[in-house]
Amino acid sequence: MLDAPYHALALWHIVQQSCSLWTKLIKQFGSPEHALRAGTAEWQPLGCSDKILALLSAWQRQTGDVYLDICRSADYCQQQHISLLLTDDALYPPLLKEIANAPPLLFCQGNLSALSWPQIAMVGTRRPTQAGQQLAAQFAQVLASQGLAITSGLALGIDGIAHQAALEAQGMTVAVLGTGLAHIYPRQHKRLAANIVAQEGVLISEFLPFTAPLNYHFPRRNRIISGLSMGVLVVEAALESGSLITAQLAAEQNREVWAIPSSVFNVQARGCHALIRQGATLVEEPIHILEEIGGCLAQFHPTSASQEPQLSEDVISTEAQQVLATLGWQVQSFDALMEQGNWHAATLANLLMELELAGRIATVAGGYEQLK
Repeated sequence: MLDAPYHALALWHIVQQSCSLWTKLIKQFGSPEHALRAGTAEWQPLGCSDKILALLSAWQRQTGDVYLDICRSADYCQQQHISLLLTDDALYPPLLKEIANAPPLLFCQGNLSALSWPQIAMVGTRRPTQAGQQLAAQFAQVLASQGLAITSGLALGIDGIAHQAALEAQGMTVAVLGTGLAHIYPRQHKRLAANIVAQEGVLISEFLPFTAPLNYHFPRRNRIISGLSMGVLVVEAALESGSLITAQLAAEQNREVWAIPSSVFNVQARGCHALIRQGATLVEEPIHILEEIGGCLAQFHPTSASQEPQLSEDVISTEAQQVLATLGWQVQSFDALMEQGNWHAATLANLLMELELAGRIATVAGGYEQLK
Protein backbone atom coordinates (compact mmCIF):
# COMPACT_ATOMS: atom_id res chain seq x y z
CA MET A 1 0.00 0.00 0.00
CA LEU A 2 1.27 3.48 -0.88
CA ASP A 3 2.34 5.78 1.96
CA ALA A 4 -0.60 8.24 1.78
CA PRO A 5 -3.39 5.61 1.94
CA TYR A 6 -1.44 3.69 4.60
CA HIS A 7 -1.14 6.77 6.81
CA ALA A 8 -4.85 7.50 6.38
CA LEU A 9 -5.70 3.90 7.29
CA ALA A 10 -3.43 4.02 10.34
CA LEU A 11 -4.89 7.30 11.58
CA TRP A 12 -8.46 6.02 11.10
CA HIS A 13 -7.57 2.98 13.23
CA ILE A 14 -6.00 5.08 15.96
CA VAL A 15 -8.88 7.58 16.23
CA GLN A 16 -11.30 4.62 16.43
CA GLN A 17 -13.21 5.75 13.32
CA SER A 18 -14.19 9.08 14.92
CA CYS A 19 -15.02 11.69 12.28
CA SER A 20 -14.84 14.56 14.76
CA LEU A 21 -11.40 13.62 16.11
CA TRP A 22 -10.07 13.02 12.59
CA THR A 23 -11.24 16.51 11.59
CA LYS A 24 -9.54 18.12 14.59
CA LEU A 25 -6.25 16.35 13.86
CA ILE A 26 -6.23 17.20 10.15
CA LYS A 27 -7.08 20.82 10.94
CA GLN A 28 -4.21 20.95 13.42
CA PHE A 29 -1.53 19.00 11.53
CA GLY A 30 -2.59 19.22 7.87
CA SER A 31 -2.41 15.55 6.86
CA PRO A 32 -2.59 12.02 8.31
CA GLU A 33 1.17 11.63 7.91
CA HIS A 34 1.94 14.80 9.86
CA ALA A 35 -0.60 13.89 12.53
CA LEU A 36 1.03 10.50 13.04
CA ARG A 37 4.45 12.10 13.36
CA ALA A 38 3.25 14.36 16.17
CA GLY A 39 3.75 13.27 19.76
CA THR A 40 1.08 12.42 22.30
CA ALA A 41 1.75 15.75 24.01
CA GLU A 42 0.61 17.53 20.83
CA TRP A 43 -2.51 15.37 20.55
CA GLN A 44 -3.63 15.71 24.16
CA PRO A 45 -4.89 19.35 23.97
CA LEU A 46 -7.24 18.32 21.15
CA GLY A 47 -9.36 16.27 23.54
CA CYS A 48 -7.85 12.84 22.87
CA SER A 49 -8.56 10.20 25.49
CA ASP A 50 -5.86 8.20 27.24
CA LYS A 51 -6.85 5.20 25.10
CA ILE A 52 -6.31 7.13 21.87
CA LEU A 53 -2.95 8.44 23.08
CA ALA A 54 -1.90 4.89 24.01
CA LEU A 55 -2.82 3.67 20.53
CA LEU A 56 -0.77 6.43 18.91
CA SER A 57 2.21 5.62 21.11
CA ALA A 58 1.96 1.89 20.32
CA TRP A 59 1.76 2.55 16.59
CA GLN A 60 4.79 4.83 16.69
CA ARG A 61 6.73 2.09 18.51
CA GLN A 62 5.35 -0.48 16.03
CA THR A 63 4.12 -2.66 18.88
CA GLY A 64 0.83 -3.94 20.24
CA ASP A 65 -2.44 -5.05 18.71
CA VAL A 66 -3.13 -1.73 17.00
CA TYR A 67 0.02 -2.01 14.88
CA LEU A 68 -0.83 -5.60 13.91
CA ASP A 69 -4.43 -4.63 13.13
CA ILE A 70 -3.31 -1.78 10.88
CA CYS A 71 -0.92 -4.08 9.00
CA ARG A 72 -3.66 -6.69 8.66
CA SER A 73 -6.11 -4.12 7.26
CA ALA A 74 -3.50 -2.74 4.85
CA ASP A 75 -2.70 -6.24 3.57
CA TYR A 76 -6.40 -7.04 3.12
CA CYS A 77 -7.04 -3.85 1.15
CA GLN A 78 -4.11 -4.61 -1.13
CA GLN A 79 -5.12 -8.24 -1.69
CA GLN A 80 -8.79 -7.41 -2.36
CA HIS A 81 -8.08 -4.35 -4.54
CA ILE A 82 -9.78 -2.00 -2.09
CA SER A 83 -9.10 1.69 -2.66
CA LEU A 84 -9.12 4.42 -0.02
CA LEU A 85 -10.61 7.76 -1.00
CA LEU A 86 -10.06 10.88 1.08
CA THR A 87 -12.24 13.97 0.74
CA ASP A 88 -9.58 15.76 -1.32
CA ASP A 89 -9.35 12.92 -3.87
CA ALA A 90 -10.73 13.69 -7.33
CA LEU A 91 -12.85 10.51 -7.24
CA TYR A 92 -14.46 11.26 -3.87
CA PRO A 93 -18.22 11.55 -4.53
CA PRO A 94 -19.01 15.25 -5.11
CA LEU A 95 -22.44 15.28 -3.48
CA LEU A 96 -21.23 13.37 -0.43
CA LYS A 97 -18.51 15.96 0.10
CA GLU A 98 -21.24 18.60 0.54
CA ILE A 99 -22.80 17.14 3.69
CA ALA A 100 -21.85 18.49 7.10
CA ASN A 101 -20.43 15.23 8.46
CA ALA A 102 -18.96 13.68 5.31
CA PRO A 103 -16.88 10.57 6.05
CA PRO A 104 -13.20 11.57 5.91
CA LEU A 105 -12.31 8.41 4.04
CA LEU A 106 -14.10 5.68 2.12
CA PHE A 107 -13.07 2.09 1.51
CA CYS A 108 -14.15 1.22 -2.03
CA GLN A 109 -14.18 -2.09 -3.89
CA GLY A 110 -15.16 -2.07 -7.54
CA ASN A 111 -15.61 0.60 -10.18
CA LEU A 112 -14.68 3.95 -8.62
CA SER A 113 -16.14 5.89 -11.55
CA ALA A 114 -19.59 4.72 -10.40
CA LEU A 115 -19.32 7.18 -7.53
CA SER A 116 -19.42 10.13 -9.94
CA TRP A 117 -22.66 8.98 -11.58
CA PRO A 118 -25.94 10.70 -10.70
CA GLN A 119 -27.47 8.51 -8.01
CA ILE A 120 -30.94 7.78 -6.68
CA ALA A 121 -31.16 6.06 -3.30
CA MET A 122 -33.83 3.39 -2.89
CA VAL A 123 -34.65 2.16 0.61
CA GLY A 124 -37.43 0.39 2.44
CA THR A 125 -38.54 -2.46 4.62
CA ARG A 126 -36.68 -5.74 4.98
CA ARG A 127 -40.05 -7.52 4.74
CA PRO A 128 -41.76 -6.06 1.67
CA THR A 129 -45.14 -7.16 0.40
CA GLN A 130 -45.36 -8.68 -3.07
CA ALA A 131 -46.47 -5.31 -4.41
CA GLY A 132 -43.52 -3.64 -2.70
CA GLN A 133 -41.13 -6.11 -4.29
CA GLN A 134 -42.60 -5.45 -7.73
CA LEU A 135 -42.44 -1.69 -7.29
CA ALA A 136 -38.83 -1.80 -6.09
CA ALA A 137 -37.80 -3.88 -9.10
CA GLN A 138 -39.75 -1.73 -11.56
CA PHE A 139 -38.44 1.61 -10.28
CA ALA A 140 -34.84 0.36 -10.05
CA GLN A 141 -34.87 -1.14 -13.54
CA VAL A 142 -36.37 1.93 -15.18
CA LEU A 143 -34.19 4.45 -13.35
CA ALA A 144 -31.04 2.40 -13.96
CA SER A 145 -31.88 2.06 -17.65
CA GLN A 146 -32.04 5.86 -17.85
CA GLY A 147 -28.45 6.30 -16.68
CA LEU A 148 -29.00 6.69 -12.95
CA ALA A 149 -26.99 4.68 -10.44
CA ILE A 150 -29.17 2.92 -7.86
CA THR A 151 -27.76 3.38 -4.37
CA SER A 152 -28.83 1.36 -1.35
CA GLY A 153 -27.59 -0.41 1.76
CA LEU A 154 -27.35 -4.09 0.69
CA ALA A 155 -29.93 -5.05 3.33
CA LEU A 156 -32.57 -7.73 2.89
CA GLY A 157 -35.82 -6.68 1.28
CA ILE A 158 -36.09 -3.48 -0.74
CA ASP A 159 -32.33 -2.78 -0.71
CA GLY A 160 -31.37 -6.12 -2.21
CA ILE A 161 -34.20 -6.04 -4.74
CA ALA A 162 -33.14 -2.58 -5.92
CA HIS A 163 -29.49 -3.62 -6.35
CA GLN A 164 -30.45 -6.80 -8.20
CA ALA A 165 -32.92 -5.04 -10.50
CA ALA A 166 -30.30 -2.44 -11.43
CA LEU A 167 -27.88 -5.23 -12.36
CA GLU A 168 -30.54 -6.98 -14.43
CA ALA A 169 -31.11 -3.73 -16.32
CA GLN A 170 -27.36 -3.65 -17.10
CA GLY A 171 -27.22 -0.49 -15.01
CA MET A 172 -25.03 0.89 -12.27
CA THR A 173 -25.49 0.27 -8.56
CA VAL A 174 -23.69 1.45 -5.42
CA ALA A 175 -23.92 -0.53 -2.17
CA VAL A 176 -23.13 1.28 1.09
CA LEU A 177 -22.23 -1.12 3.90
CA GLY A 178 -22.72 -0.68 7.62
CA THR A 179 -19.79 -3.05 8.18
CA GLY A 180 -16.25 -3.37 6.94
CA LEU A 181 -15.79 -4.76 3.44
CA ALA A 182 -14.45 -8.03 4.87
CA HIS A 183 -17.83 -8.60 6.57
CA ILE A 184 -20.58 -8.66 3.94
CA TYR A 185 -23.84 -8.36 5.87
CA PRO A 186 -26.27 -10.02 5.65
CA ARG A 187 -24.46 -13.20 4.64
CA GLN A 188 -27.27 -14.01 2.21
CA HIS A 189 -26.05 -11.12 0.06
CA LYS A 190 -22.45 -12.25 -0.41
CA ARG A 191 -23.18 -13.36 -3.95
CA LEU A 192 -25.07 -10.14 -4.68
CA ALA A 193 -22.11 -8.12 -3.41
CA ALA A 194 -19.74 -10.11 -5.63
CA ASN A 195 -22.03 -9.57 -8.62
CA ILE A 196 -22.12 -5.82 -7.98
CA VAL A 197 -18.33 -5.67 -8.18
CA ALA A 198 -18.21 -8.02 -11.18
CA GLN A 199 -20.74 -5.91 -13.11
CA GLU A 200 -18.90 -2.60 -12.70
CA GLY A 201 -20.74 -1.43 -9.58
CA VAL A 202 -19.03 -0.55 -6.32
CA LEU A 203 -19.17 -1.46 -2.62
CA ILE A 204 -18.24 1.31 -0.19
CA SER A 205 -17.89 1.68 3.57
CA GLU A 206 -16.44 4.21 5.98
CA PHE A 207 -15.65 1.38 8.41
CA LEU A 208 -12.35 -0.44 8.72
CA PRO A 209 -12.29 -3.69 6.71
CA PHE A 210 -12.79 -6.09 9.62
CA THR A 211 -15.52 -4.08 11.37
CA ALA A 212 -18.33 -6.48 12.34
CA PRO A 213 -22.04 -5.59 12.09
CA LEU A 214 -23.10 -3.44 15.05
CA ASN A 215 -26.56 -1.92 15.42
CA TYR A 216 -25.41 1.66 15.85
CA HIS A 217 -23.33 1.54 12.66
CA PHE A 218 -26.35 1.28 10.37
CA PRO A 219 -27.92 4.69 11.13
CA ARG A 220 -24.43 6.14 10.62
CA ARG A 221 -24.29 4.33 7.25
CA ASN A 222 -27.63 5.89 6.24
CA ARG A 223 -26.23 9.43 6.03
CA ILE A 224 -23.87 8.19 3.31
CA ILE A 225 -26.69 6.59 1.33
CA SER A 226 -28.62 9.86 1.30
CA GLY A 227 -25.51 12.02 0.93
CA LEU A 228 -24.40 10.23 -2.24
CA SER A 229 -27.75 10.73 -3.92
CA MET A 230 -29.83 13.46 -5.53
CA GLY A 231 -32.79 12.07 -3.65
CA VAL A 232 -34.12 9.15 -1.63
CA LEU A 233 -37.06 7.00 -2.71
CA VAL A 234 -38.80 5.16 0.12
CA VAL A 235 -40.56 2.27 -1.61
CA GLU A 236 -42.33 0.62 1.31
CA ALA A 237 -41.65 1.23 5.00
CA ALA A 238 -43.40 0.78 8.32
CA LEU A 239 -43.46 3.57 10.89
CA GLU A 240 -40.51 2.10 12.80
CA SER A 241 -38.40 1.44 9.68
CA GLY A 242 -34.82 2.67 9.57
CA SER A 243 -35.63 3.94 6.08
CA LEU A 244 -37.35 6.91 7.71
CA ILE A 245 -34.00 7.85 9.25
CA THR A 246 -32.48 7.89 5.77
CA ALA A 247 -35.36 10.05 4.52
CA GLN A 248 -34.93 12.47 7.42
CA LEU A 249 -31.20 12.72 6.75
CA ALA A 250 -31.92 13.36 3.07
CA ALA A 251 -34.20 16.26 3.96
CA GLU A 252 -31.55 17.69 6.29
CA GLN A 253 -28.99 17.39 3.47
CA ASN A 254 -31.31 19.30 1.11
CA ARG A 255 -31.97 16.20 -1.00
CA GLU A 256 -35.29 15.21 -2.54
CA VAL A 257 -37.47 12.72 -0.68
CA TRP A 258 -39.98 10.60 -2.59
CA ALA A 259 -42.42 8.03 -1.22
CA ILE A 260 -44.72 5.52 -2.90
CA PRO A 261 -48.25 5.34 -1.44
CA SER A 262 -50.16 2.14 -0.80
CA SER A 263 -53.35 0.87 0.80
CA VAL A 264 -54.19 2.34 4.20
CA PHE A 265 -54.44 -1.28 5.38
CA ASN A 266 -50.80 -1.98 4.47
CA VAL A 267 -48.85 -1.52 7.71
CA GLN A 268 -45.61 -1.79 5.73
CA ALA A 269 -46.48 1.47 3.96
CA ARG A 270 -47.47 3.63 6.92
CA GLY A 271 -43.99 5.11 7.04
CA CYS A 272 -44.37 6.21 3.42
CA HIS A 273 -47.73 7.81 4.21
CA ALA A 274 -46.20 9.62 7.19
CA LEU A 275 -43.43 10.99 4.95
CA ILE A 276 -45.98 12.22 2.41
CA ARG A 277 -47.91 14.01 5.16
CA GLN A 278 -44.63 15.65 6.21
CA GLY A 279 -43.95 16.94 2.71
CA ALA A 280 -42.28 14.11 0.78
CA THR A 281 -43.22 13.97 -2.90
CA LEU A 282 -45.75 11.28 -3.74
CA VAL A 283 -44.63 9.21 -6.75
CA GLU A 284 -46.49 6.46 -8.54
CA GLU A 285 -44.24 5.90 -11.56
CA PRO A 286 -40.50 6.26 -12.25
CA ILE A 287 -41.17 9.09 -14.69
CA HIS A 288 -42.29 11.28 -11.79
CA ILE A 289 -38.72 11.11 -10.45
CA LEU A 290 -37.13 11.54 -13.87
CA GLU A 291 -39.20 14.63 -14.56
CA GLU A 292 -38.21 16.15 -11.22
CA ILE A 293 -34.47 15.60 -11.51
CA GLY A 294 -34.06 16.05 -15.26
CA GLY A 295 -32.57 19.51 -14.96
CA CYS A 296 -30.05 18.40 -12.34
CA LEU A 297 -28.29 15.78 -14.46
CA ALA A 298 -26.08 18.22 -16.40
CA GLN A 299 -23.84 18.77 -13.35
CA PHE A 300 -22.59 15.18 -13.45
CA HIS A 301 -19.60 14.20 -15.55
CA PRO A 302 -18.81 10.50 -15.09
CA THR A 303 -15.12 9.66 -15.05
CA SER A 304 -15.49 6.92 -17.66
CA ALA A 305 -16.64 8.48 -20.92
CA SER A 306 -17.47 5.07 -22.35
CA GLN A 307 -20.06 4.60 -19.61
CA GLU A 308 -21.52 8.09 -19.61
CA PRO A 309 -25.21 7.87 -18.79
CA GLN A 310 -27.59 9.20 -21.41
CA LEU A 311 -31.26 10.01 -21.17
CA SER A 312 -33.53 8.60 -23.85
CA GLU A 313 -33.73 10.37 -27.19
CA ASP A 314 -36.45 10.15 -29.80
CA VAL A 315 -34.89 6.98 -31.25
CA ILE A 316 -36.51 3.96 -29.63
CA SER A 317 -35.52 0.32 -29.36
CA THR A 318 -36.95 -2.51 -31.43
CA GLU A 319 -38.77 -3.85 -28.37
CA ALA A 320 -40.35 -0.45 -27.74
CA GLN A 321 -41.49 -0.34 -31.36
CA GLN A 322 -43.25 -3.66 -30.77
CA VAL A 323 -45.08 -2.13 -27.81
CA LEU A 324 -46.18 0.78 -30.03
CA ALA A 325 -47.49 -1.65 -32.63
CA THR A 326 -49.44 -3.53 -29.95
CA LEU A 327 -50.82 -0.30 -28.49
CA GLY A 328 -52.03 1.04 -31.83
CA TRP A 329 -54.09 4.24 -31.75
CA GLN A 330 -56.48 3.32 -28.97
CA VAL A 331 -56.11 3.70 -25.22
CA GLN A 332 -55.05 0.41 -23.64
CA SER A 333 -54.36 -0.57 -20.04
CA PHE A 334 -51.10 -1.99 -18.75
CA ASP A 335 -52.68 -5.40 -18.16
CA ALA A 336 -54.13 -5.50 -21.69
CA LEU A 337 -50.75 -4.73 -23.22
CA MET A 338 -49.01 -7.31 -21.06
CA GLU A 339 -51.51 -9.98 -22.06
CA GLN A 340 -51.29 -9.22 -25.79
CA GLY A 341 -47.52 -9.00 -25.93
CA ASN A 342 -46.68 -11.68 -23.37
CA TRP A 343 -44.16 -9.36 -21.67
CA HIS A 344 -43.07 -9.61 -18.05
CA ALA A 345 -44.44 -6.72 -15.99
CA ALA A 346 -41.02 -5.20 -15.28
CA THR A 347 -39.99 -5.45 -18.94
CA LEU A 348 -43.20 -3.81 -20.15
CA ALA A 349 -42.91 -1.04 -17.55
CA ASN A 350 -39.38 -0.34 -18.74
CA LEU A 351 -40.46 -0.18 -22.40
CA LEU A 352 -43.43 2.07 -21.64
CA MET A 353 -41.12 4.41 -19.76
CA GLU A 354 -38.78 4.49 -22.76
CA LEU A 355 -41.69 5.46 -25.02
CA GLU A 356 -42.99 8.07 -22.59
CA LEU A 357 -39.58 9.72 -22.25
CA ALA A 358 -39.22 9.73 -26.04
CA GLY A 359 -42.56 11.53 -26.33
CA ARG A 360 -44.21 8.68 -28.21
CA ILE A 361 -46.94 7.84 -25.68
CA ALA A 362 -48.73 9.47 -22.76
CA THR A 363 -50.34 8.16 -19.59
CA VAL A 364 -54.08 8.87 -19.63
CA ALA A 365 -57.16 7.70 -17.78
CA GLY A 366 -57.53 4.03 -18.56
CA GLY A 367 -53.94 3.37 -19.59
CA TYR A 368 -51.69 4.63 -22.39
CA GLU A 369 -52.23 6.33 -25.74
CA GLN A 370 -49.92 6.82 -28.70
CA LEU A 371 -48.97 10.41 -29.57
CA LYS A 372 -46.92 9.98 -32.75
